[in-house]
Amino acid sequence: AVEKKPADKKAVEKKSAEKKAAAAPVVDNSIHTGVFRTTVTLGKAEKIVVGDQVLQALPGDKVRLVYLDERNSGDGIQQVQSEARCIEGNLGGVRVTRAVISDQELRLQTELKTAGALTNIASRYKEFGLKSNANDKYKQALSVCEEVAREASKLGGRLLEETYVQLWQIYFEMDRLELAAAMAQRLQREFPNSGFVDDALLQLADVARKGGNLQRAIGIYSRLVSMKTSQLRGEAQFGIAQCYEQMATGSTGTGAAQLRDRAFQEYKKVFDQFPDSGRVGEAVSRMANYYYQQRDFSRAVDTFETVLSDYPDAKFLDVILFNYGRCLYRMNRRSEAGRRFDQLIQEFPESPLASDAKKISDALSRLNRPKPTPAPGDGDATKGAGS
Repeated sequence: AVEKKPADKKAVEKKSAEKKAAAAPVVDNSIHTGVFRTTVTLGKAEKIVVGDQVLQALPGDKVRLVYLDERNSGDGIQQVQSEARCIEGNLGGVRVTRAVISDQELRLQTELKTAGALTNIASRYKEFGLKSNANDKYKQALSVCEEVAREASKLGGRLLEETYVQLWQIYFEMDRLELAAAMAQRLQREFPNSGFVDDALLQLADVARKGGNLQRAIGIYSRLVSMKTSQLRGEAQFGIAQCYEQMATGSTGTGAAQLRDRAFQEYKKVFDQFPDSGRVGEAVSRMANYYYQQRDFSRAVDTFETVLSDYPDAKFLDVILFNYGRCLYRMNRRSEAGRRFDQLIQEFPESPLASDAKKISDALSRLNRPKPTPAPGDGDATKGAGS
């Protein structure tokens, strides 16, 4: 028999300790915020120096950083991008007051995203006409958001600002316009420098306009137009023009004519002052309709042509083509008018104007059809037969 040697006591104890260490769970008490920070040193220069390993920039330049996150929780490598604008001067007085995000804030941010997701789902239900389902989801979103607001009010800062934004979006979607307006005013009052203020002002003005409070709407739109850094100034200017057009529709006589003239001037400001606005095409279309109503057909045609050539994605192109054809007909340019009506029928077959355009186009075809020329001798033969 083979004699077994007693195991080394120290070796046994070492293996036992390693086994216990492997079995014990690792406790991680750190807060994982998902926020990464870095510092980029810049060299002030007008020209790029190739190969010097220094990034050259000037004040006002925008620096874009791209980070490939190979250890994210998803599949594959995720590309993360961030931008910052260069500022010249001593920023020693600027400091980060809180570099650590608390567990409470992370939880509230998650709940706020949940409220946003519920709002989006409700809006989809609303689009498909499922009113009951939409209302249920809106109520869930509102309940979550109101709970977040109670806790966020104690923390303040960006989280509370975003909560206000989410609340007025929910109220607006639920057609609780007075509450939406009150929340927009609260956001504006407590966070006057917020990047969401111009959105809130625009929505507040829209609420007033839809509610028929046109003078109040004009005042809010005008305030937004005066905000030089806002990207929504063109939208606000278009809203002012809409208000005056609504006033003209509800008036009669000389007052209505003056309001229509004012609406035209306000639409023209969209075209002249905010050429990059998404409302330019529609504003020019309204200008052309004004010329048509004034029976200034020549200027109307010029304006219609501007819309079709420069703003092919403008709204109500079917209306534009219809009125364009009517102008050409009034100017006795019948063949051109027929082509515009045919274009409407071809490009917008589902338009409510398509059937009228078809009737007019057929009538114009008959008018433009050349009359048959009588054959030689037909008159003499007729005369002889009647004698």
